[in-house]
Amino acid sequence: MKPTFLKIAASTLLIAGFYMTAQAQKLKDVQEVSVTAPENIKIDGRNTEWNDTFQAENKRTGIFYTMSNDDKNLYLVIKSTDLTTNAKILAGGITLAINTEGKKKEKESITLTYPLISRPAQGGGQGGRRQMGIIMNNGGRGSQTPEQRDSAMAVMQKRQLGQVKEIKISGFKKTTDTLISVYNDLGIKAFSSIGNDKAFFYELAIPFEELGISKDAPKEFAYNVKLNGLQLQGLDGGEGGRGGFGGNRGGGGGNFGSRGSGIDYQALTSPTDFWGKYTIK
Repeated sequence: MKPTFLKIAASTLLIAGFYMTAQAQKLKDVQEVSVTAPENIKIDGRNTEWNDTFQAENKRTGIFYTMSNDDKNLYLVIKSTDLTTNAKILAGGITLAINTEGKKKEKESITLTYPLISRPAQGGGQGGRRQMGIIMNNGGRGSQTPEQRDSAMAVMQKRQLGQVKEIKISGFKKTTDTLISVYNDLGIKAFSSIGNDKAFFYELAIPFEELGISKDAPKEFAYNVKLNGLQLQGLDGGEGGRGGFGGNRGGGGGNFGSRGSGIDYQALTSPTDFWGKYTIK
């Protein structure tokens, strides 16, 4: 009995040691290595092939991400588990900029923005404040617990993602279009979803030929990931100003919106981004 007990104790300590080591290994803020993509990838907004494992956790944007490639495509997967970050992504989309010359300059880059949520006219004034109110207060519904609020927000976001039909692009090699269908014939694929855990997950695939690069002659390129946030006129200053949303009308950023919306106003309307470099593997 004693040897058996010792073996069990040793195994328990070994497992605990592995767990503590894994916990101690923090992800990099920006991915540092090239990664071979999993086989048989299906761009469907599901985390299946990636096993919920990421190469970096970027603090500035609040996302986990991995950039990878196979013989034909460049892939980007992103995950967000924060309520404000999710709302920010749904409000303005994620823009990926790729500078094939390795320069950290967005103006000289190939860019792609997804998801693009269709919204009412955003001309500012009451319309702009109303749109902000919808995002921050879940349509102005009645008093809710934090759990009810988060669940209702996730349902709204799932519905919004289900209506996404286009991808915004610029600078691509084989087309001059600026808007393409998510079902395009260029091989550019993007899909995102909100899971049962209320986490946002995003998958993107871009063929090398659309970027003008090749695995046969790999070179380092620069990339930028930007969460655009809500860009509406008439939210600051002007008639009504920030007070147009009701609830907490104090100055500054903080949690805005009525009944404890849980959404950080300043974060929602402030674009955040980061640069990295990648070499096709």
